[in-house]
Amino acid sequence: MRTRRYGGFVAAVPGCRRSRGPWASRGGRSGQALVESLLVVLVLLAGFFFFYDFTYGAVTRLLLNHAAGRAARADAVGFNEFHRGKSLRVGLIPVSGRRLVPDGGRTVSGAAGELALIRTYLQCESWGDAYGTLDYERWERLSHDVRHRDGMSEATVRFEVPELLPWKLGRLFGVDATYAGETPSEPGWRPLKATWSVEDHASFYLRR
Repeated sequence: MRTRRYGGFVAAVPGCRRSRGPWASRGGRSGQALVESLLVVLVLLAGFFFFYDFTYGAVTRLLLNHAAGRAARADAVGFNEFHRGKSLRVGLIPVSGRRLVPDGGRTVSGAAGELALIRTYLQCESWGDAYGTLDYERWERLSHDVRHRDGMSEATVRFEVPELLPWKLGRLFGVDATYAGETPSEPGWRPLKATWSVEDHASFYLRR
């Protein structure tokens, strides 16, 4: 309320407040909702990528053990390094990245075409033929060795994978997972290792 003097009298005059209008409060609410929505989307995306990387890492570990078992079994029945290498590479195809040969992965599509390439690859008799038949982006980061002791064939497989989000967060908070005991070939990659042993049948009929 405001007051005004009229002669000897003082009268109260209702004051007029300036209204901000309905759009001002509505705009504030919509801006707040937009910020909240963006925060929710960011949290969901971070959770999705964390879950994706965690799943990729778990599947890689599983397949790496499978590949080590393939290499150990191949050695146990007398296959040489070339055939062991082909066998464990095939076992890691799902986590080996983009197919480079043949033709950058464009000429063959579908499961049937992939299986036909794998069969042809396993029948190759030299590395030259094998590399010209089938090759994947991360096969060059794969290596293995086999030792024979106590009547067992022990295969150790090493494979480098991109450093995943869970490992980055672990390093950030000081809970870093242990490496495979080796230095990665370049920053941003993590070396993994798996070992598998089976009974060395080949020693009964082959001279090691």
